[in-house]
Amino acid sequence: MRYKFLIVAITLLALAQPACFALQPAAPSPAAAPAMRPEVLTFKASPSKVENGTATRLHWEVTGADNVTIDHGLGTQPLTGSLEVKPFEITAYNLTASNSGGTIVSSVIINVVPALRIASSASSPAVIPPGIPSGAAPALRENESYVFFGKAVMVGADNDYIILHNNPVAHNPTWAELKAFLQADQTDRESYVAGKFTCGDFAEMLHNNAEAAGIRAAVVAVELKPASPAEGVINHSSNAFETTDRGIVFIDVTSSSQGFYADKMINVILGNEYQPVAIFNLPGQAQVWSSMGRVEAIDVFQW
Repeated sequence: MRYKFLIVAITLLALAQPACFALQPAAPSPAAAPAMRPEVLTFKASPSKVENGTATRLHWEVTGADNVTIDHGLGTQPLTGSLEVKPFEITAYNLTASNSGGTIVSSVIINVVPALRIASSASSPAVIPPGIPSGAAPALRENESYVFFGKAVMVGADNDYIILHNNPVAHNPTWAELKAFLQADQTDRESYVAGKFTCGDFAEMLHNNAEAAGIRAAVVAVELKPASPAEGVINHSSNAFETTDRGIVFIDVTSSSQGFYADKMINVILGNEYQPVAIFNLPGQAQVWSSMGRVEAIDVFQW
C-alpha cells in the first residue's frame, strides 16, 4: 500500500509544478516585398529634329529592368546605350522596360523636316509648297516659321496660316517650371469656336506664349480614330515640351465653347487612346477627360 501511495503522491506533485516554458505557433515568414517597377532615367534623341535622310542618335539609361526593348525593329537592348537611327518621316520610338514588378514605356519623337522649307527671313521670298497658291501665305519675319503638314502648310480654323514665333534663346524647362507657366498662361480660357478658333489655334497660341516666356515649345498634330467608325479620322493639334527631368510631355489646352481652365497632359503613344488628364484639379471640372480616339499617326512634331 505504501508503494502505491508514493507513486500517486509523486504524480500529483509533478502535475502541480508550474510549466517552465510555453509553446507558441511558429511565426510565418515575412512576405517578400513586391518588386519595384523599372525606371527610365533618360530616353532622348540627339538631335530630335533632322532633315530627311539625315541620321540622329537615340540615348537611354534604365535602372531595375530585366528586359529593355525598342520598337521599329531595334529589339532587345542593354540598360544603358545609344543607337544611330535614320527615320525618313516623323517617327515615335517607344522604349519598353520590364521586370517582375511591372512595365514602363517611354517615348521619344524625331521630327523629320522635308527638304522643301520656307525661308525664315522677311528679306527672302517665301517658298510655298505645292498646292498653296502663290501670294496666299504671309511673309515671315526673322525666327518665324510655318508648320509643315506633309507637302502643305497648317492653317487654323479661319484658314489663317499657323505661324510659330521661335525664341532663339528659349530653354527646355523643368516640369515644375512648365506647370507654373501653364497655370499662369491664359490660352485655355479661350473659347472653342468652330470655324474661328479650334485646336490648331490653341496650339499656336500656347507655343508662341511659351516661346515668349523663354520656354521651348513644339506643335504636334495627330490622327485619331474614334470608337465610332462613322466619325472617320480626326486631325487634332496640341503641344509638346522637352522637360529636363521628365522628358517630353504632351500638353493639350483646347478648351470648350464656354472657355475654362483646360490644361491637360496626354501620354501620346501610337495605338493608345488619346486620354487627356487635367494637370490642375479644379472644383467642378473633370480630372480625366473622355478619350478622343486611338492615336493612329503623329503627323507633325515641329519646334
